[in-house]
Amino acid sequence: MKPSHLTALTAFASVATAMTLPAQGVISYAPGVRRYHLVSVINRTQEVQGQKMEFKITNEQQVSLSLAPHGKDTLDFALTLDSTSLSSDRPELQLPDVSQMKGTKVSGAMSRSGKVFHFVSNKSATDDDTKSLVEGMTRFLIAPPANAKVGTSWVDTTTSTVQRDGAQLDMHTITTSTILGDTVYEGQKAWRVQRKLILSLHGTQAQQGQQWKVDGDGTGSGMYYVSAAGVYLGSDAMQSMNMKVAPPTGDAIPVEQVVTSKVELLGAGSQ
Repeated sequence: MKPSHLTALTAFASVATAMTLPAQGVISYAPGVRRYHLVSVINRTQEVQGQKMEFKITNEQQVSLSLAPHGKDTLDFALTLDSTSLSSDRPELQLPDVSQMKGTKVSGAMSRSGKVFHFVSNKSATDDDTKSLVEGMTRFLIAPPANAKVGTSWVDTTTSTVQRDGAQLDMHTITTSTILGDTVYEGQKAWRVQRKLILSLHGTQAQQGQQWKVDGDGTGSGMYYVSAAGVYLGSDAMQSMNMKVAPPTGDAIPVEQVVTSKVELLGAGSQ
């Protein structure tokens, strides 16, 4: 069976000794150019007719983020996908060709707290993979509401659809974010933003010339870190889903999937 297309960009990380920072205006991004390394690993287990199948898919990316002043409370932003690759520990798995995604750029204007006002992309979103990538790039930075402070929580709801190789899968995600407080991360004073997710997946996928029903539910959690100087420092995350893939006749196949992801700041780039 082919794996469902699932990705994750949320986070957990270790916490060091806390240091006091102002309680108001906790996240305000600073101009500059920075490079990041992103890794997502999908571990999936399924059992068919008594035979257990396990595999791992690794998605690695490098991106460049440029922020420049644009008025008192606005920044121009540009996020570019510099490299991307997919690999698996099972050579027989047919993975999508992601090479054409390299060079994808999303640019526009955002508030200093990360809210995107408008954006454009150099790639035409004519397929679900490109559309999902572009939308995900616009949500690369944490964007708390105006006047957020320690203890502030907010909820975002997103729905994405994947249509590929006869499959149509709808992913619904409810994300609750909370500014927990301050810490030291990678040697810098930083804010901790916790995220908790509720996930649901429904749809069909083509298998053996038939349409198989797919249903799943799961949870996720993670932590983002933004320095007091306004630099996104990185994140770690985990999602877990239990799914059932059912043929038109016969028993449903149970599937367990765990996705871990990590974002690391590589350093400053050049304009």
